[in-house]
Amino acid sequence: MSGTVYELQDKQRLAVDPQDSVWLSASAGTGKTQVLSARVLRLLLEPGADPSQVLCLTFTKAGAAEMAVRVNAVLARWVRMDDAQLARELAFLGAPGDPETRARARALFARVLDCPGGGLRIDTIHAFAQYLLAAFPGEAGMLPGSRPMEDRERDLLSRDVLSGLLAEGDPRIAGAIAEMSKRKGPDAVRGWLMRCARHMDLWQGPGSWQPPMQPRVFRLLGLPADADAAWVADACSDAAFPCASLRACLAASRGWSAKTGQTCADFLESWLANDTEARLAAIDGFSKTLLKADGTPRKMAGAEKVDPDFPGNQERVAEAVAKVRERAALLELAAFLGPQLEAGRAFALAWHRAKEREGLVDFDDLIARAATLLSDSAMADWIRYKLDRSFDHILVDEAQDTNAAQWAIVKALTDDYFDGSGARGEAVRTIFAVGDYKQAIFGFQGTSPENFRQARDFFRDKMNAAADAARDTRGAPDIRGLEEYGLGRSYRTNQQVLGFVDRAIDAIGHEGFGLDQRSDPHTGSGEPGLVGLWQVVRVAEEEDDGGEREGWLARHDRLLADRIARQVAEWLDPAGDGFTLSRGTKRRASAGDIMVLVQKRRDLASLIVARLYRHGVPVAGVDRLRLGNPLAVKDLMAALRFAAQPLDDLTLASLLVSPLLGWSQEDLLAHGYRPKGVRLWEHLRGSSDAFVRGTVDALREILRRADYDSPQQLLHWILLGALDGRRKLVARLGREANDPIDELLNAANAYASAHTASLQGFIRWFDAGDGELKREAGEGGDQVRVMTVHGSKGLEAPIVILADAAIRPDGAGDLVLEEELPGSATPRTVPLPGLTKEEKVGPVAEADAAESAKAMQEHWRLLYVALTRAQEALFITGSLGPRDAKNGPHDDSWYARLAALFDQDEALADPIWGARWELGEHAAPVAPSAPDTDGDGMPLLPDWATTPVGPEPRPPR
Repeated sequence: MSGTVYELQDKQRLAVDPQDSVWLSASAGTGKTQVLSARVLRLLLEPGADPSQVLCLTFTKAGAAEMAVRVNAVLARWVRMDDAQLARELAFLGAPGDPETRARARALFARVLDCPGGGLRIDTIHAFAQYLLAAFPGEAGMLPGSRPMEDRERDLLSRDVLSGLLAEGDPRIAGAIAEMSKRKGPDAVRGWLMRCARHMDLWQGPGSWQPPMQPRVFRLLGLPADADAAWVADACSDAAFPCASLRACLAASRGWSAKTGQTCADFLESWLANDTEARLAAIDGFSKTLLKADGTPRKMAGAEKVDPDFPGNQERVAEAVAKVRERAALLELAAFLGPQLEAGRAFALAWHRAKEREGLVDFDDLIARAATLLSDSAMADWIRYKLDRSFDHILVDEAQDTNAAQWAIVKALTDDYFDGSGARGEAVRTIFAVGDYKQAIFGFQGTSPENFRQARDFFRDKMNAAADAARDTRGAPDIRGLEEYGLGRSYRTNQQVLGFVDRAIDAIGHEGFGLDQRSDPHTGSGEPGLVGLWQVVRVAEEEDDGGEREGWLARHDRLLADRIARQVAEWLDPAGDGFTLSRGTKRRASAGDIMVLVQKRRDLASLIVARLYRHGVPVAGVDRLRLGNPLAVKDLMAALRFAAQPLDDLTLASLLVSPLLGWSQEDLLAHGYRPKGVRLWEHLRGSSDAFVRGTVDALREILRRADYDSPQQLLHWILLGALDGRRKLVARLGREANDPIDELLNAANAYASAHTASLQGFIRWFDAGDGELKREAGEGGDQVRVMTVHGSKGLEAPIVILADAAIRPDGAGDLVLEEELPGSATPRTVPLPGLTKEEKVGPVAEADAAESAKAMQEHWRLLYVALTRAQEALFITGSLGPRDAKNGPHDDSWYARLAALFDQDEALADPIWGARWELGEHAAPVAPSAPDTDGDGMPLLPDWATTPVGPEPRPPR
């Protein structure tokens, strides 16, 4: 249970020493959260410790809640624990068990409850930033009543700002937005403009970018200030172009009597005879003669026989042609970027004004304002002085996912920890950070594991310098340096799986993960373990039954989802051998022991859930989905849309065939067929059929209530009133439909709290945003969990299936260029919009290559996280569409790299997958136990819940 205290081992015990500042690198499953909680307990147990002076910063709300529950549960147990057991648990933590320490331990629970706010300050970095801004609103420049914006508010506000920008009618801004929309689509336009809004330092303050942008763009791309078409043509001049090599190629081609050689010689002779402008106009002719279409030298064996130096001359010409094309591409790119950045600046400034007008701040604002408050504002010294009296110990969890701005807050908080008056005399003040470079997988949120490494170097240098200075100063307090430890023993995963993980790391190379050196080998438990590779699913293998219902989904994904569902159903079949788990008491695996992981949130995850449900497997549904996607939400919104516009035939037809009204497709065809030009609602109202009349009465009641009820009242009636919608939806779609239904009700209540009740207004508000439904990690019960690898961070399961291991890795993400600023050691980043392959030239090509390398490193780190979720068994599979079916998985796909670790000659026949490969061993089968859940994975009711209450006993006489 969460309040259990485990005995700390080796470096775990060293890491919780409250006298030391510690930088802890903890591999997956090594008890990181346990060590972090133990560290908090050791700090609280110190004589004179004040619980309110401990600050814990975590990456997620769930992580903060988990740690708070762990610590509070231990403290609550300690209050009434007997002396012997309490002394034993204190010894587990490395703390003394003397009477004074035991007395402090028993009093801690009450002292923690008496802290300001009712407990320990365990926050996400965003929550702590919000606390700082609330504590110093005037100093932070916050308007009274400002609050963090929700995702839907951000979507709606960004749409309004974009509409207002276009309404202003600036032709240059409108033209730039139209060009981007034509290239990438309207959603990409808003994404690009919102990226610009996150770079406010680029548009405001000293050295900010102002229209016209062209001169700044030229400098950014390394172009001369006067670059134009003549500058591009100048690269074709005799002085710039290797004409001697070109003439040698001409002679060799002329000496080759074949038609290919003569055609090439004619072009080269004509090109040399032109002036620079004409040469530039004819530059593409090289790709049809001397060079290939991609600009590389063409193989011309005949010319090589005439002149052995021909390949060298040809290479020099290819390089010169590439330079000409690069100049032309850079000039075109500059012409495209200038208006785009002007539009980005205009949107960013309008976005900033709109947020101030509405009294809203986003998460980036929270971090940026808090960092500025502590480091750059006029009151920064005073604020740090006040905070310096607030926190003696700072702990940072998931430090590898903390970005540079967030580290700036931590650095500012600890600025006076180790020197001067901030050391507070003899008081011990510490910093503790725990993370794992190999598990840094949130680059798409702006994090980088390099920040983890740089922060470690910063604190190491600062603390070592402070320690050296203290030793040289008489009477100075004793200051220790930063202690660095690593945890490699896993308490989660067995050695068979961890050995496979180590082999995968060796095969990929530590540099593939971004590591400076090879990490220490993992050590795990000795129970039997199994790693399996299932034959990849290819699109042309077999026909798929039922596929006609899901024709919009890729056929290879449908095949894959069906095979995974069949495999899991076979494991859970009480009549079969099942899958035996060995940890603790041997038992058969249940649905809650299985986790299916996907790399990306796409249709495959929902398809796997549907197929598991079809095979009778209890399944919890995907961990996160768009609120508008679940069928239950679509059916309920169809009812609301009908209430707002009953003459919309498509909406009404969708509502009729939903579980709410229960029509089949045959019913719709039989009763909905009508003459051309007649609306479906009009047709149904004119019908005399008893079946149709019952439906019309229900629809009329929806319309009647829509005239008087608010959207949330109408939804409640549809779900719980005479229509009995919730029961019908759950009966058709399963228990997992309850979560999206509840979230839709929450959305309706959120709309009502901020807007005047309006059905049409709610529909517009709902459609404008796209909120997410997030299922917390512990809500699966005894059901199969299907989630992304990102969502599985911090979770584990006895059996893990990597479902889409064969997909191609992603390329570079959003690109930025760095601009050097006079007098600043830190360059400023300038965002770039989505560019084509041809536009990625010069410095942009270099940035793209660097970003692609980072993306590939994160691709492998994501694999590490996926592999280490497994406790006892790991299975790898994937599917290939038409593009890849012939050539097999991409060389850098997870499947291809991991398949190389199996002996391909030792394939085992498999009735589901065709073939499989295994490392390790299966535990012997065990007999199935009595089920403790029903068919939907819900706990069975105890006997008393279904036993009739007996007669009331007669009172004594």
